[in-house]
Amino acid sequence: MSVFLTDALSRTLLLMRDSLGADVTNAQLLSALTDTSVVLAADADAISTHSGQSAFVTAALLMARSGHRVYLMSPETTLIGDQPPLAGTRLVDGLLQVGRDLLPTIAFTAGPPAGRVDLVVRFGAANPQVEAGQTISMNAADWSATLGPGDNAKAWQADDWPFGGLAAAALAAGEAFKTSMRRLREHARAPAAFDVAHAPANPVCVELAPPCTPRVVSLPDTDLISGGALTNAALYALLRLPGATGRMRVFDHDDSALSNLNRNMLLVRSRLEIKKVDDLARFSGRLQITPVARRFDKALAASERLPSTVLVGVDDIPSRWLVQKLVPEWLGVGATAGFMAMSSFHTPDLPCAGCLHPIASEAEGPIPTAAFVSFWGGLLLSAQFLRHLAGEAIEQQQMVAFPLRAEGNYSHAILADRECPVDCEAARKRKSAA
Repeated sequence: MSVFLTDALSRTLLLMRDSLGADVTNAQLLSALTDTSVVLAADADAISTHSGQSAFVTAALLMARSGHRVYLMSPETTLIGDQPPLAGTRLVDGLLQVGRDLLPTIAFTAGPPAGRVDLVVRFGAANPQVEAGQTISMNAADWSATLGPGDNAKAWQADDWPFGGLAAAALAAGEAFKTSMRRLREHARAPAAFDVAHAPANPVCVELAPPCTPRVVSLPDTDLISGGALTNAALYALLRLPGATGRMRVFDHDDSALSNLNRNMLLVRSRLEIKKVDDLARFSGRLQITPVARRFDKALAASERLPSTVLVGVDDIPSRWLVQKLVPEWLGVGATAGFMAMSSFHTPDLPCAGCLHPIASEAEGPIPTAAFVSFWGGLLLSAQFLRHLAGEAIEQQQMVAFPLRAEGNYSHAILADRECPVDCEAARKRKSAA
């Protein structure tokens, strides 16, 4: 197996080890990922919509970034809206081109497989005649996605609003990853828990926002702190909004590395060793993206004036506190922890990012993560952002997703912490009331 592929998937391999014994080798982990074969099937009902195209493209990219062998069974068609990092105007051809520029030795195949595959994903009413170990059907509305058994396929429901389609793609990618993990069951540290976590999905509907939430495409001036996986995913979603306009600055000092390919949704291999922010800026259009190739630290915070809206995807918790202390009117924070993804929002009158994450735990070594987990974090973050812009009164500050078991997703309130390291207004009120 290519040493370059091992490096590219190093963070994913670390995450896989979370539930496996120390005896499993990197070669076995890589084989489990790369031996997993998936057919993505779509017909005109899905790919004649921007939502369906977004679901198809995103599922393919997420699965490829985990090393799976993906077969694209879709008629060729013209792209209806933007689908970065795809170039050109054609759906299948664009995916084939970008697939050759993702993980080393991994590429998409157009058309049916020669034999049986592990998983068939039906988008809408598509009905490929392919033998598979598991078949699932995906569908979407504006803000929600459904996953059901393969014999429950119905015509694609959503039109040009992409968020339900993006969630459908993330659900499908989780199923493909679990297929890989089940290959390693003999190495499970706790077999019973492993079986529950990695069992095929139950039918589920995941809602990112209430169905009546207005569509907002005019975005305010916004700063993004970090150019990594979470903000990549959030930008990936926002760039698909039909006719979106706005101005965004992205702060990050790092170059893109090979190990970022497994999860940075807008990154391709030919753009490695380039500043992350400069790479993101190449997608600037009606939605303007301005790169700031600097780490957002205390010195920069003292000299920069933040806009009223800020999105944070940085892993470093003290950096979240630093941004929070500048008291933006609306702060969104995306994060992951193992196989869990989450997003929270904070306003001056609510418990802050310090209340939610009051301990600055020091990570030792690279952080384990996988494409579909990081994508969930950025998708939740962008959805909360758009709900805020739509003027929706959101009662639950934090959204939490469990990509392996999406039926466990939930939202909840955040309690003010009397020992809040930011010493926010909500924390001071709780201390004074004690």
